Amino acid sequence: MLGYLPEVARLGGEMRLDRNLAERAVSKVAQALGFSLKRAAAGIIDIVNEKMFGALRLVSVQQGIDPRDYALVAFGGAGPLHANALARLLGSWPVIIPRGPGVLCAYGDATTRLRDEASRTFVRPFSQVGVDEVVGVCQDLAQRAAHALDNENVPRSEQSTSFEVDLRYHGQGMILTLELDLEELKRNGLEEVGARFDRMHAQLYTFSLNSGRELVNLRAVVQGQPAVVSAQKIEHGDSNPRRAAKGGQKVFIDNAEQDAVIYDRAGLLAGDRIAGPAVVIEMDSTTLVLPEHAGAVDRYGNILIQPV
Repeated sequence: MLGYLPEVARLGGEMRLDRNLAERAVSKVAQALGFSLKRAAAGIIDIVNEKMFGALRLVSVQQGIDPRDYALVAFGGAGPLHANALARLLGSWPVIIPRGPGVLCAYGDATTRLRDEASRTFVRPFSQVGVDEVVGVCQDLAQRAAHALDNENVPRSEQSTSFEVDLRYHGQGMILTLELDLEELKRNGLEEVGARFDRMHAQLYTFSLNSGRELVNLRAVVQGQPAVVSAQKIEHGDSNPRRAAKGGQKVFIDNAEQDAVIYDRAGLLAGDRIAGPAVVIEMDSTTLVLPEHAGAVDRYGNILIQPV
């Protein structure tokens, strides 16, 4: 809870949190507000959660997407500490804590597809451009992007190409990006693309305009084949995670001291159910399960947290 504070001590050449210095820093806030030390620290975390909640709303609610229709995946070293609280704010269930969340980005980087894209500014009203010209520009861009993958020794037979177009209404600065299927474009023309743009605009902003549409940018994206990665299953247990318990710990949640169980994630098996409040520790991250919530371990070792 105090891990976000800047007061640290250099020990043995490493930067580590110094509890005494952290408490001293928080005590300044606590005294100024007339709060206890732990309540002030909890308030700092609440503010952090609200900031992240705002960022999640930006990519969901403000894009016309209801987060209650989706699960919330937590990754990074600190993500699983906040995920349960964020899901409670969003209404997104379950919270999915994958195995090795702290190295998930590195894992993704090691297994990602090679990709290159080429784009061209192409500001034209629909009324002043033809389908053949748009298709020709897209094909030129595709050749440019494919050449970059050629230089990475990716055979053309293993390359796949997709196209995007940035559109806006005439006189507006805001653009929206749509996928572009060249064969569909040849069959149905730009009006079908414009109709999809109108629907997306209405979804995001609740209205569309009866005004001229403009192309702004054309883009080709060329990718190599995806890496073939198989998810490893873990051994099945008896639903009781006691074998992984490492003891107890007092935690300050919802303005009260509560008893939490500490679990070593390496000892959890498929089918185990972790009742909150609980803390799950592993080499690269720490997961917090809040009171009145529980985490179920699936056959691939993911922890799925939901209200109880």
